[in-house]
Amino acid sequence: MSLEGSKEGPKTPFARLGVLICASIGYVSYKIMAFISIIVLKLFFRLEVKNTEYLPSEGPIILAANHFSILDPWVLQVACPRRITYMVEDLYYKSWGWWFYRMHNAIPVKERGLNKNAFVTGLNALKKNAVIGIFPEGWEGRVNGKVGRGNPGVAMLSCKSRVPVLPIYIDGSYEILPKGAILPRFTKLVITYGRPINFNNIDRPDKETLRKMTDEIMDKIRDLSGK
Repeated sequence: MSLEGSKEGPKTPFARLGVLICASIGYVSYKIMAFISIIVLKLFFRLEVKNTEYLPSEGPIILAANHFSILDPWVLQVACPRRITYMVEDLYYKSWGWWFYRMHNAIPVKERGLNKNAFVTGLNALKKNAVIGIFPEGWEGRVNGKVGRGNPGVAMLSCKSRVPVLPIYIDGSYEILPKGAILPRFTKLVITYGRPINFNNIDRPDKETLRKMTDEIMDKIRDLSGK
């Protein structure tokens, strides 16, 4: 997945109305959803969040997490006390869960192409002290509960913005609702934050350097799993 924004959105009158509602009461909807969600996740999935001290209380930060389940964006937001702006493949904007991403002002990213618009939008958001959430693995057909190869877009965004990447491991979402499952299983859910990774000393990374940076991020996420 590379970084370019998509201007397509819901096309039905009902969907367009939903977009307007989410835009106008987005923050209120977010707070209500967060309150209800934390109760659900604590009660049914025994949610535990570790190393919260690594998440800065203010200023820009890029969150990079593994992606094993469609629940991951929701779970990560509930675990994070700050509102997350997700960079997601534009197909999510057209799925049943489009309202969630609209509510969080998510940045749609095309699966193929240069993705210049999305990259610039992400940089501008970070300049405004945003928390950008990225799943470097994307949402591939090979989702199997193991941390895979990441896309270098996250490393490029960190390098250009000079904003650190905070690795995160989401443990339990694959067991709760793996890809293709309909009903969830009630197992424990653990979110573990890692130490922020800085790439401030790299000005103009080439493809090989970006690959190494991305592999470092994915290795840190893998290390947090303890597997």
